[in-house]
Amino acid sequence: MILLIAAAAIWLPTVWEEKLYRDSEQLVGVGSHLLEGSVTPARGKVEPGKPAGDIVAALGKPSFEMATEGASRHEIWKYYYPDGTLTINVTDGYVARASVEYGPPKIPTTARP
Repeated sequence: MILLIAAAAIWLPTVWEEKLYRDSEQLVGVGSHLLEGSVTPARGKVEPGKPAGDIVAALGKPSFEMATEGASRHEIWKYYYPDGTLTINVTDGYVARASVEYGPPKIPTTARP
């Protein structure tokens, strides 16, 4: 029994640390995919006030997305293209704003510093 407790005391912290590491990678977008095409035509398909479903239908699933919920739902979608990054802010299912950053996207490869 003591041997089992000692093994668990050594093994469980390692398992927990790996779980936290995988969760933090997901939060920062590690492994996000690069999309085909160019960022400029994609930006032309996004207008403030459009429903989020229309954007997904026009551009596909975002490379990376995150959301917060409170009194309203706020989402940030990132579309990574070879020539830039399209960032779309969605509030309660509608596009609030969109921005473009030209240049190769900075896709994280690890969550560890």
